[in-house]
Amino acid sequence: MKFNKQIAIILVLASLLLTSLGIAFYFWSSGEKIKQANNQLVTVFIAKADIKKDTLINEELITKTTIAKQYVLTKPLLETEIIGKYAKEPIYKNEMFLKEKLSTQIEESNDSKVLDYNFTSYNMPMNLFQNPNYSLQPNDWVNIISVYSNSMNPDTTADIDKMFAVQYVAENIKVLGFLLSGKPSMQSIVKQKIEQVVKNKTEVKELEVKAEELLLDIDPKILLKLIDDYNKGKQLWMVKTKKPEAPKVEEKQEIKIIADNELKKVDLTKEKPKRYVKRSYPVTWFKPKETVKTKTALIEYANDPEATSQTSAQIHSNYAMQCAQRDRLLIGLSSKVYVRNSASMKAKTSQIVYKNYILPYEEKSITNPNWYKLCDGKYVHQNEVKEISFTGVLKLIEKEENKNK
Repeated sequence: MKFNKQIAIILVLASLLLTSLGIAFYFWSSGEKIKQANNQLVTVFIAKADIKKDTLINEELITKTTIAKQYVLTKPLLETEIIGKYAKEPIYKNEMFLKEKLSTQIEESNDSKVLDYNFTSYNMPMNLFQNPNYSLQPNDWVNIISVYSNSMNPDTTADIDKMFAVQYVAENIKVLGFLLSGKPSMQSIVKQKIEQVVKNKTEVKELEVKAEELLLDIDPKILLKLIDDYNKGKQLWMVKTKKPEAPKVEEKQEIKIIADNELKKVDLTKEKPKRYVKRSYPVTWFKPKETVKTKTALIEYANDPEATSQTSAQIHSNYAMQCAQRDRLLIGLSSKVYVRNSASMKAKTSQIVYKNYILPYEEKSITNPNWYKLCDGKYVHQNEVKEISFTGVLKLIEKEENKNK
């Protein structure tokens, strides 16, 4: 049989065509499968509404929906992986729950307030006290009392006040904060998720966890005395108290010394004896100084751009409204209270008021907490005043009126 080259070429071309068609069909079918897989609907859980940070997520905050698989970038979480978790950051409405935004406990804030101490920052275990007070908050004040058993009266039937006696009292101790699980906390009781085994099943419950230690600002000498008392078998009790008042600033008395030769020149027969009358300080509402500022403005005319005129106006300050508020008040303690232009002893004195003056204030100075900012923008030092309620002012006025009757 004679070999035909044309037939061979046709057969080769046909085989190549069939191979190309097979490869094309393979890629087409693969693409269809991928397309079908991407368009396949997947069940995911999303937020019903905006969820704030540190919120415990429950069934009422989530809902179920379906979306195309191609739009799901991470593995969807199951309902059991969401319920009972805390939001580490805000989760917005219709947002899909992600593992990175959930936590098993409330995340600690890095911007927690740090309180300064004047003496020594010392932490005492709560279980040292017979009556630990978990309602305390930072900036509260406590008295710590050391109580011991009265060995001179062993009779167990005796009165309780005869069986025990107070050995030592540490007064006006400032509370800085608490230690909870070895970490500083601004709260004595917080909520945490704890796993518990109930009937051979592990359950996650949200329980209140109490602080183990109390952080105090205490003088080292007082601390050593307190520890010495406790080590001798004493009992410690805590009593919440009011913030101690600032010490009154005593007015300096000038004493004039007269030399003997000058004393001889003084004619005592002509001098009248001085009568010293104790000065009274009635309750008086603070009246700020009114100020007048001149403002100058340049007026341009639309119909004539080159024409201009200058006008001035006097602006009178009006502190009547600010200084009539009654929710933040101070009362003068010193015989002279210096109202200054800024929060500094070197600042110029704007006004001098006296004891029992009622001064409305806006806030304590942010840059210098030893100063109060008054209603007219001036400042007064905390050693010369103390905070008082409007009810307290009314009681002082009533007391004055009864005294003058």
